[in-house]
Amino acid sequence: MLYIRGGTNEQIELSKLLFKFCSNGLFQADNIPNIDLTIQKVDGALAWTDYEGKKKFYIEIEESLIKKEFIITLCHEMIHVCQFLAGVEVSELSAYHYEEKLAEQFYLEELSGGYGDSMVKLNED
Repeated sequence: MLYIRGGTNEQIELSKLLFKFCSNGLFQADNIPNIDLTIQKVDGALAWTDYEGKKKFYIEIEESLIKKEFIITLCHEMIHVCQFLAGVEVSELSAYHYEEKLAEQFYLEELSGGYGDSMVKLNED
């Protein structure tokens, strides 16, 4: 389950789509997390994740991010959620390694409208 506070309508819709995408691809059906997502000004970081136990997470993400950065940053945090739930070491290096790959896959499957565009074109105008 995803609960969202703050953010623009576009950020809220992107968050819902990304949560659904990750729920279908990163998590087992019996291990879907509960996430309280707050989109607001975040000091000193683009985002952060806090694991409260029992599949419950708090994520804060910077509200001023452009669409591409928002997607990549939320992918990064969802990788951390996956790490916590899998019981493996939470690794920034691993999250940075996979964030753009996950973001690109999300963009191609959910946002490109079947045109096969790349996320590289996002926010170019």
